[in-house]
Amino acid sequence: MTGLIIMRALVFLALCYVVWQYFELKKFKMTEYEISSPKISREQRIVVLADLHGFEYGKNNEKLITKIRAYEPGMILIAGDMIVSKYPKTYHTALNTLKQLTAIAPVYYGFGNHESRGDKKGLVVSKEFSEYLKNAKNLGVVFLRNRNYTVESSGDRLRIGGLEISLDYYGKRKEIPLKKKYVRKLMGTASGEDFQILLAHNPLYSQEYAAWGADLTFCGHNHGGLVRIPGKGSLISPQLTFFPKYDGGLYEIDGKRVIVSCGLGTHTFHIRVFNRAELVAVRLSPKGTCQDK
Repeated sequence: MTGLIIMRALVFLALCYVVWQYFELKKFKMTEYEISSPKISREQRIVVLADLHGFEYGKNNEKLITKIRAYEPGMILIAGDMIVSKYPKTYHTALNTLKQLTAIAPVYYGFGNHESRGDKKGLVVSKEFSEYLKNAKNLGVVFLRNRNYTVESSGDRLRIGGLEISLDYYGKRKEIPLKKKYVRKLMGTASGEDFQILLAHNPLYSQEYAAWGADLTFCGHNHGGLVRIPGKGSLISPQLTFFPKYDGGLYEIDGKRVIVSCGLGTHTFHIRVFNRAELVAVRLSPKGTCQDK
C-alpha cells in the first residue's frame, strides 16, 4: 500500500513538472544592463537576441516583437543560433522574425554554431540555408562573418564585429584553447577609438574576446544552463559541462565587459529549470552617468 502511494506521488510530481515546463518554455524575461564608457557621448539603446532556435512567443512572435518595439532600440544584434541547423522549419520562423525586426531598427547578425553548420557544404539543408541567408540579406540584415561594421549614431561611432570560429571549438565535453592571435587573424585589430562590440557566440572564450580588445562582447550558446541553482548559477550546460564559468549574466574582465544571454529558445534538451528564457537589452551611456548593473 505504501509503495502504491509513493508511486502515485511520483507520477503526480512528474505530471506537475511536465505541465510546469510546458508553460515555462512559453515565457521569457527582458534583462536590461546599463554600460557606461568614455567612448559614448549620448545614450544608445541596443537589443540582443541569442539562441532563438526558431521559437515563437505568441503567433508570429508577437509577444517578443512587441517587447522589442516598446524598448525603442537604435539597433538589434543577433548573437547567433536563430535557427536549428537541421530543421528548415526554423529557418522560416527566423526569417519571419527578422522581417519584423528590420522594421524596428537595423539588424546586425553574428553566426552561432547552428548557422556555421547550416552553411557547411554537403549538409542536406545547405540549399535551404543559402536561401535563408539570401532572403535575410534582402530584408537588410547585415551579416557579420569575421568582419567589422562601423555604425555612426548620435555622433558616436560603434564598431560591431561578428566572430565565427571553427565548429571544432564547439565540441562537447572538451575545451580547445583559443589563442588571441587566432581571433586577430579572423577579425583583424580591435578598434581603440570607436566603441568596439563583438558578437561571439561561444562564451567559453570570454577572456580571449576581452584580450582581443572588445569593449563589450555578447555571447549565448549555453542557454543559461539546462538547470540553474538559484543564487549560484548553472548546474549543467547543453554542452554537458558541469558548472560552466560563463553561463549567463554580466562579467567584467580586465576592464572589458562580456554579457552572456540565457537565450530565447532551446533545442534537443527542451529543459529550463529556474532558468527563464531571456531577451537582453542594453543602455550604453557616457561615463559617469549610470551605474553598471
